[in-house]
Amino acid sequence: MKSTLRAVLVASVSVVATSAFAGGFINTSQSTVYNGMAYAGFAAGGGNSPSAMFMNPAIMTQFRTFTSENNLFGIMPNTKITGTGGFGGSTPSGDIGQDAIAPASYFIYPFSDRVVLGLAINSPFGLTTKPNATWGGRFNSMTTALKTYNVTPSVAYKISETLSVGAGIQIQYAKARFWSFASPLAPGATAGIGGDGWGFGATLGVAWQPIKGTHIGLGWRTFIDQEISGTSWNGALGQVRSSKGKLNLPNRLNLSLRQEVNQRFDFLASVEWQNWGRIGHAAITNGATGLGQLPFGYQDGWMLSVGGEYKWSQALTLRAGAAYEISPVTDQTRTTRLPDANRLWLSTGFSYNVSERFTLNASYSHVFVQNANINIVAGHPAFLGATYTGTSKAHVDIVSIGLTSRWGASPKKEDVLTRKY
Repeated sequence: MKSTLRAVLVASVSVVATSAFAGGFINTSQSTVYNGMAYAGFAAGGGNSPSAMFMNPAIMTQFRTFTSENNLFGIMPNTKITGTGGFGGSTPSGDIGQDAIAPASYFIYPFSDRVVLGLAINSPFGLTTKPNATWGGRFNSMTTALKTYNVTPSVAYKISETLSVGAGIQIQYAKARFWSFASPLAPGATAGIGGDGWGFGATLGVAWQPIKGTHIGLGWRTFIDQEISGTSWNGALGQVRSSKGKLNLPNRLNLSLRQEVNQRFDFLASVEWQNWGRIGHAAITNGATGLGQLPFGYQDGWMLSVGGEYKWSQALTLRAGAAYEISPVTDQTRTTRLPDANRLWLSTGFSYNVSERFTLNASYSHVFVQNANINIVAGHPAFLGATYTGTSKAHVDIVSIGLTSRWGASPKKEDVLTRKY
């Protein structure tokens, strides 16, 4: 029983690497405007949304007045698992996906003609899942909750009229709680871990306009080694301990293009690499069941997207896009916490200029998640001493609204330095 309970805690914590629908546990929902194009062109700039600074702070130099944007996302996942488990039987999970509301805000202030300051506030990782209390896999996984909050101050510098660079500092707070039923031999007892912590990283970017109508952007969100401190418990053994853990969160590198086709239509495209391979093994010290390392074995993830933006009139802009995500979770590492798999995005949206100062944005994405096989047996990273074999079916709906605001006048152009003789 002790080895089974220890494995339960391993699975409880290991969800941190599988608890979302986009690139492992990445929360893709960061921009109402780009959500309407499946995030095509997210790092390129050349548009009217300051949210592009999330992926590329260099685009801030394209804004000549104080500009802010506030976004609100309704994320509605639907995931159901059916299968059979060694201790739990064949009771289905019900919908384990938990609806969530996620905000994202951006502020850009042109300090001078060449220097621009910015601030982003968002949640780049996290999701919550919760199956039925009687489902067949309840000794593999139950409640999963992971939330992160980032504040990112940034600065951008215009090298020339066609080239800018930018950088920012990521300050991240994370809070997590994961638990399962401990053992069929101890009804009602649970095992799990909960805690919080801080991590730090950076954002870097380059924005280039080689010719008129063409914008190319390269954005990098660096890795964060997130330190989590809290409590682990094992109800069946009566153990409660102070524990620590470390998660090696991934780098993200995004190359994007915005190409003006004519005065009304822009084509956008992106390719993003997500360095999930670096997560390796998450170390947990002083765990309630003697937990040491948590094996993940993930591969790197990718997201490829294309989209378009059509200026219907001076006031109205229409958008659409599609994307394909290659999940970092393979058949060999998939767990019941959240059975991550490859995804197809279909998106649409619009912006309406209410006045010279305000623009209303809205968008919708439907994400088709590939059916995923689950096969937890001896030798699997999440093996609990209780096998579970089944299938997951999932999809996600994402609805977003946002408001872009512009204030003040453009900064004065810097005077040319002259020398008198």
